[in-house]
Amino acid sequence: MATTIRDVAKQAGVSVKTVSRVLNNEPMVSAETRAQVNQVISKLAYAPNISAQRLARGHAQVIGLLFDNVSQTYFDDVLKGCFQAARKTGYGLLTFPCNVRRAQDRHEILKLAAQRRVDGFIFTPPCDNVVGLLEKLAHLRVPFVRLSPRNYRLPYPHVRIQDYEAAVILTEYLIQLGHRRIGFIKGSRDHSASQDRLAGFRDTLKKHRLVFDEQLVCPGDWTFAAGMTGARKLLGCATRPTAIFASNDDLAAGVLFTAHQLGIRVPQELTVTGFDDVPLAQQVWPPLTTMRQPIPLIAEMATQLILDLIKGNPVASVHYDLPTELIVRESAAPVPRKKTRRV
Repeated sequence: MATTIRDVAKQAGVSVKTVSRVLNNEPMVSAETRAQVNQVISKLAYAPNISAQRLARGHAQVIGLLFDNVSQTYFDDVLKGCFQAARKTGYGLLTFPCNVRRAQDRHEILKLAAQRRVDGFIFTPPCDNVVGLLEKLAHLRVPFVRLSPRNYRLPYPHVRIQDYEAAVILTEYLIQLGHRRIGFIKGSRDHSASQDRLAGFRDTLKKHRLVFDEQLVCPGDWTFAAGMTGARKLLGCATRPTAIFASNDDLAAGVLFTAHQLGIRVPQELTVTGFDDVPLAQQVWPPLTTMRQPIPLIAEMATQLILDLIKGNPVASVHYDLPTELIVRESAAPVPRKKTRRV
């Protein structure tokens, strides 16, 4: 039979409450008593029930990380940032795949919250799309923070980059290189980032009095396969684009692969750009010109924010908009002089 806290208290000649205070490193215990209790704990090889301790304190010391339909490389970076902040405070992460459009998944999230099995949630896009769910969590007084939310104007905490402005910067760069016929591959339609990046691209073309051609815009879902599909469509046009703006690096990698298959040289005949600057951007050939989004930092800041909200610590702000950076590599070049051929 496993040793219990009562066994430790009996052998040490103290109360169960005193043993609990020693385990939790609380004051009001003399150095002599603390040493005596620790000696018995070591002798009996007593291991406290962490779950029971957390329940007694009224905290699970767990953060729920909600995700659905995200790029694996993006999610890996989110996990990296969340763990970086959570492990410093002894909190754990519960990764919870969900489709918040499904009533059952929304019910499971509210159940976790109501039973206090998690202390708060971090929403990755597009999990925060259901405003009613956010309102119910707020009513339950369960803290949550949203990463790159669809509607960042809602009064709920978020950490994001300015996707629209970042897309403007990247499109301006392509225009400066002389590109006038630019293809665009969108991300998932459920993500605000997809809409904002397309809007930034479209508005920048209009600013420079360039035609926004719907035929040069392809759907996507953040995946390598969608990048291949979009590239085949764009590179099969009678007058193909001289540059392709892919909404993330996975899509851009699919474009590069397809261009190689079709014998189109990058960047001599086709410029390809991505977005995010995940490790993949430097692992493909040629390395991708892309907009750097500090994903691990965003996730780390969101985790620190949710921890402060859980603990009731004062925070300077609950809304953070982080900067991006244009990273120029070998996949982009000035527009080719000669006329491109149809594939």
